[in-house]
Amino acid sequence: MNKKILSMIALVASVAACTDDYKDWAEPQTVAQPTQVSFADGSITTVGTIDFNSYAEELVKVCTIKAPSTAAEGYEPSFAINLGSNSYDITADGVMSAADLQAYVASQFGRRPVVRDVEATVSTWLNNGTTTVKATSDIFIIKAIPQAPVIEAAYYLTGSINGWNNSDTTYKLTNDGSDPYANPVFKLRIPAPEDGSNVEFKMTPESGLGGDWSGCLAAAEEEGKFNYNNNGGNLVITADPDALFYDLTFNMLDQTWKATPVGFNEFIYEIGNESSWSEPHPLYGNGLGQYEAIIWLDGEFKFKPNQDNWDGDWEKASGDANGGTLTTDGGPNMDGVAAGHYLVQVDLKEMTYTITAVSSISIIGSVRGAWDTDIDMTYNANFNCWEARETLSAGEYKFRMNHDWGINWGGTEDNLEHNGANLQLAADGAYIIRFFNNGEGPAYCTVKEDSGYPDFFYEIGNESGWGTSHQMGGNGNGQYQGYYWLDGEFKFKPNADNWDNDLEYIDGTTTSGTLTDGGGPNCPDPGAGFYQINLDAAAMTYSLLKIESISMIGGFNGWSDDLEMTYNKEEGCWEVTTDAVSGEYKFRANHDWGINWGGTESDLTQDGANLNIEAGTYKFQLYLTYAGNNRVVITKQ
Repeated sequence: MNKKILSMIALVASVAACTDDYKDWAEPQTVAQPTQVSFADGSITTVGTIDFNSYAEELVKVCTIKAPSTAAEGYEPSFAINLGSNSYDITADGVMSAADLQAYVASQFGRRPVVRDVEATVSTWLNNGTTTVKATSDIFIIKAIPQAPVIEAAYYLTGSINGWNNSDTTYKLTNDGSDPYANPVFKLRIPAPEDGSNVEFKMTPESGLGGDWSGCLAAAEEEGKFNYNNNGGNLVITADPDALFYDLTFNMLDQTWKATPVGFNEFIYEIGNESSWSEPHPLYGNGLGQYEAIIWLDGEFKFKPNQDNWDGDWEKASGDANGGTLTTDGGPNMDGVAAGHYLVQVDLKEMTYTITAVSSISIIGSVRGAWDTDIDMTYNANFNCWEARETLSAGEYKFRMNHDWGINWGGTEDNLEHNGANLQLAADGAYIIRFFNNGEGPAYCTVKEDSGYPDFFYEIGNESGWGTSHQMGGNGNGQYQGYYWLDGEFKFKPNADNWDNDLEYIDGTTTSGTLTDGGGPNCPDPGAGFYQINLDAAAMTYSLLKIESISMIGGFNGWSDDLEMTYNKEEGCWEVTTDAVSGEYKFRANHDWGINWGGTESDLTQDGANLNIEAGTYKFQLYLTYAGNNRVVITKQ
């Protein structure tokens, strides 16, 4: 009973596989065909339970076979054992490959070390040299225990970061709570030592807490492997200077482990049904793995670490519409929520998230005389913030959500923190106060005197058939600016959706003039073209500057030869596709530095910092005063 025997059986079986119950192999029969071939009752006798955890041989006896009797002389039997749809070699003594049986049991039942009932049959081929006849036994049961370690529900790190305290349960290694033989991957996040040292440890099983080291997971000789039953030295995480945490992953069946250093990015991103899964929304982090933003949600959503791809995204491990736990192993979206603003908080240290509906953002404090009355703020979609225009007294104030102190912000105007100190308002007056928590940075607020001018004015005219209001941003003192295509007469108005208090022309030229709100003609046609439009609602004047060209300029062309862009009237943007741009660059108008834009791709400003891009072929689309700000959309080609 060795490999040679099984090889011979395999050869015979491969020939026999070409036959059915009866096959004439070309020559006329010289020996009589058996009149009946079958396994009699009791022809297969099973053996006792096979425990692969204590079995080390290459071959294993699974049954005793009594071959079928034949009614003719000269027929010799060969055998195969059938497990499900698989057939394996077996000797006449009922011996087969231990590895084949172990693999089949694991594939069908998993590797939990309990007795499994494996249904089997034995087939025989009776061959006389020219004719082969096949017979198959009735089903019988092989009892086998898969080879696998005993995996406990939890293990606890015992090592240099907790003083080798074998009773400490701070650092718990678990899977997702399912059967550990179905999901043998256990995970744990631990802090990196502040002194930058290595971490040495073992893993104590739950049954060994309190001093029993015999069942610990210990280091194996092969790197990245571990042994059970404290068979080896300490496991070691080599220090990574940039790590804030280490994510430990143990595969309890493969007996492999790894430690992945974790640092926290400044931002993570939400993406979901509210944007048809097309626009990621940032959440700002505090450097400790905690992220926050107020985001408009409408349905299901997920989180991901990168704005432009899905690598390493986080799904729901457990929870409901109010929050839950996160996983990177693949899972469903977070539960859908009704359309509305939500305070979204993610803790990557704890791998949790919380979703809280925002019914109100308000100001409260002595600025209104007492700390008992909320000043409700209004959401301003143009700035993605909450806003209040109020006459207030000098004093203290804070911001809070849903008229409750459970979530409140204070501190400094440029860095608002939960439960931060009271803010100070220095003098009585009429103010515009805006609260921002849009994930693009820490929560902050702006406080400025209310001049009485709206945030935006609008141009409307013949270029759109008098059907579209074009937004112009203001500086708070009545001065507004925008960049638009004009073609014919036009007017100005303070509201996008109505004509109340619109401004008309008194006198001037085709590119400048004085205005009135008392009724008058339209501003005259300046000639079709793209213009910088300037409105001074305080002085009641306007002026136009024709933009003959928009171009890109930078290190790629020596900051001297402009790369011309073309105006796309349908898209309302200036665009160019080029492979010549790399390094620093900016945009400018009329080949002159008097009007230029830099800063960030999403917020371009006059005289802003140089932009930067890696070498490649790109399409640039520059939108000026589009949706209230200047921005460039860059698409790699």
